[in-house]
Amino acid sequence: MDDRYRRGMRIRAAVWLAAAALAGGVEAEEGTERSYRMDEIVVTPARTEQRLADVPTNATVISKPEIERSAAITVDDLLRRVPGFSLFRRSSSLVSHPTTQGFTLRGIAPSGVSRSLVLVDGVPLNDPFGGWVYWSRIPRESIERIEIVRGGGSNPWGNYALGGVVHVLTAEPEPRRLSVRTDGGDHGTVDVDAQASDVRGPLGITVGGAFFDTDGYDVVRDDQRGAIDEPADSDHGAFRGKLALELAPGTRAFVRGDWFRERRGNGTALTENATDAGTVAAGLENDADDGGHWRALAFAQLQDFSSTFSAQESDRSSESPALDQFHVPSTAVGTSLEWSHAPLGGHQLGAGGDFRWIDGETNESFFFSEGAFQRRRTAGAEQQLAGAYLQDLIELAPGWRLELGVRGDLWRSLDPFRRERTIATGEELRDERGGDRDEWAASPRAGLVHQATENLRFRAAYYHAFRAPTINELVRPFRVRNDITEANGDLDPERLIGGEAGADWAADRLLARVTGFWNEVKDPVANVTVGAGPGPVEPCGFVPEGGVCRQRQNLGRSRVRGIETELDFAPAPHWDASASYFFSDAEIIDAGDVAELDGKRLAQVPDHQAVFRVDYADPDVVDGSVQVRWVGDQFEDDRNSLELGDFAVVDLFLGRGIGHGIDLFVGIENLFDRTFEAGKSADGIVTIGAPRLVHGGVRLTL
Repeated sequence: MDDRYRRGMRIRAAVWLAAAALAGGVEAEEGTERSYRMDEIVVTPARTEQRLADVPTNATVISKPEIERSAAITVDDLLRRVPGFSLFRRSSSLVSHPTTQGFTLRGIAPSGVSRSLVLVDGVPLNDPFGGWVYWSRIPRESIERIEIVRGGGSNPWGNYALGGVVHVLTAEPEPRRLSVRTDGGDHGTVDVDAQASDVRGPLGITVGGAFFDTDGYDVVRDDQRGAIDEPADSDHGAFRGKLALELAPGTRAFVRGDWFRERRGNGTALTENATDAGTVAAGLENDADDGGHWRALAFAQLQDFSSTFSAQESDRSSESPALDQFHVPSTAVGTSLEWSHAPLGGHQLGAGGDFRWIDGETNESFFFSEGAFQRRRTAGAEQQLAGAYLQDLIELAPGWRLELGVRGDLWRSLDPFRRERTIATGEELRDERGGDRDEWAASPRAGLVHQATENLRFRAAYYHAFRAPTINELVRPFRVRNDITEANGDLDPERLIGGEAGADWAADRLLARVTGFWNEVKDPVANVTVGAGPGPVEPCGFVPEGGVCRQRQNLGRSRVRGIETELDFAPAPHWDASASYFFSDAEIIDAGDVAELDGKRLAQVPDHQAVFRVDYADPDVVDGSVQVRWVGDQFEDDRNSLELGDFAVVDLFLGRGIGHGIDLFVGIENLFDRTFEAGKSADGIVTIGAPRLVHGGVRLTL
């Protein structure tokens, strides 16, 4: 643990000190743990490695020791410590439905699809059909670090990066390396995660995987539970592997792959979902002696998803089948090429392009009557996304650095269709085919960094970004209890214009940064309420009593502005305290044809978030952390009629090395067992977030 502790403290402090961009490096007081070189810390927000000190947008790096010193079991729970990170639902991915695991940065989120891009070693993790994220696909033992860059990231990453980019980088092969983590706890929770690697001459290999199972917990508030309610359980298995071959000095070929299988129960006997998914990627990269770099990558993703939904009595005494999405397959194929030139004459050029093809459809049974489903629906489409970018990182003068970039993208929607028929007779009830669509998007970007003094750095950035509607939004309806949300094949892409400005200051053991940001989104996609049951409501069909009909629609314009502040203080050796606060004023400033939404807050966006954390890391005593996380109130719905109250939870972690590469640990999430609202349906049924979870185990590192 001693080497890992020191490495982690160096990375953590360097990440913070890099905010000050000290030109040649920073030397701490002799004899302390803090003596770092800023040029050792590099990140990849622009697809080109940069010193974190040179990035004009707000960026955070979570190191491996920080990941290990967290009570969180899942990656999404770990990321909740990052200012501005929020999920569509407040529930953990331990028990929440996959389609609610979309996330956003800085509150650009009026619906469930992700407004930010997640990458694992450069390959998109966002679901190709629906845009949500399977956080459990990433075994924690495989993660080397996580880079979070806020602000429009379409240049150079293209689609999805509306609010920013989360880049998960996994460990490269090491000679004869083995790590195994076993964890168990409350609610029948078992988590086993292992990774092994070796290097033999020019060949390196890494394999790893995880198995997780939990009995879950009751997701409906205890005073509203009825006979149909049961704990939402979950189990999954994940596998990842890498094979790398050094072809020549500086030239490497690689193959990577992963497999994922998940099964979930969603709180009642008739609601469950399942996912089987796999990815394979191959590439070639070269690092030249003069500092230049190029990389070619190709990948393919296959996935099958299924989910069932039910209609439920208001007293939760009984339920009946409502929708069976029994087969939702999707396929995605992508390629990318990127190139960067070593700094020459004050310039560092980068260029590249990428292409992605996606095909998906939903097959589902609906209209349950007389003990059976009466109708069958099939809907789907193809999508193509192609883009190219050019950027230049310019040293204007000592202490001044300019970033300029431009990107163009083409989004194509091909062969959209929706067919419905009666199951018994095969009678055609609906046969709609939409026309092909082409949309262009330009994503310019400019950033400026100024090192004003030895301790003070200023930064500013201006950017455009876009997100194309997913196939899921275009063709797939869904249901949450008695609330129905319809698809919309006429959705336009979302387009963002934004900017930010900030300052970073470092002196002695205190580090501080503050960022103000402003974003406007044209044509934001929202789940718009169009009517209520009981009875038929277009376009949803029959809506049960207490339920509402919503449809995905483009609003006119939304605006999100706010502030992020972060502090880090090391009062004594082994101690570190940090605090962050995020404020977001997210509202609809032009609702278009839905005038009653003008001035409403964006749904599913908290106005305040704060995290306070204290770490103590001494390999001879204990490795521990206490984290307090507070989330302000937010609204469940577009009309701001269903409010979710604020809450605070406390997490605790303690670990101790006992020698020979063996660490013991215990984690407690939601230490004081705080009950908080995670969601609310139109009939007032409240779902709750995770209760207290005590878990612990052993980590073996060889």
